[in-house]
Amino acid sequence: MASEKKKKITNEDTSRNRKIIAGIFIFISALLLLVLISGVFGTFNNIKVRKNKNNIFSVSDLTLGNLKFSDTEDTIVKELGKPNKTEDKKDDIYSYKVYYYNGLTLTLKENYKDYILVKAEITSSRYKTSRGIKVGNKILKVMKKYRVDNTKGTYLYGNYTVDALSNNEIKDNVYFGVRGTEEVVYINKDASVDGKPSNIARLNIGYSHGRVNKITWSYDVK
Repeated sequence: MASEKKKKITNEDTSRNRKIIAGIFIFISALLLLVLISGVFGTFNNIKVRKNKNNIFSVSDLTLGNLKFSDTEDTIVKELGKPNKTEDKKDDIYSYKVYYYNGLTLTLKENYKDYILVKAEITSSRYKTSRGIKVGNKILKVMKKYRVDNTKGTYLYGNYTVDALSNNEIKDNVYFGVRGTEEVVYINKDASVDGKPSNIARLNIGYSHGRVNKITWSYDVK
């Protein structure tokens, strides 16, 4: 009798353990499925090079701490406080506002009734951009963060060269990274739609003696 009772308890324990293991397996499988889905249906700004799945430079890299491209004046002031100095500028089409902080200059572009962030120039190490890059970093660190191919020569990666920016016959997205003796430049040009001018996202990283001394990013503005 005692033996049968003990056997029954053992069977119940085994059944319970199996259910726990099955539950853990289902949870892990669901988690992996969610990770897979998020990678497939991620933001369109995270353009991916299929051959090695590394993210290339894109509009999503136009960030400054918690700020990003297209943030409004109110968002900027809330994050950084009032600027030390402001300046109004105008070209043939748009009006601009320039905010000056210590080691940081922001350009805001007229957008209907508001102004949005379109350019950042950074010379202070207190501000981080996308992928954790900041002034003072080794330029090799920057290239490892953004480079896709381990190629030798001027071009770090890309589907076209800089000549593509002025070639109106090219209608698809253009992206590349190119390095010089004092600057590394990353470009992502939007595909042309209905013959309209393409906007260009830029990331210019100046360096001297192997370390970053200035970071400038912009979209649809020089």
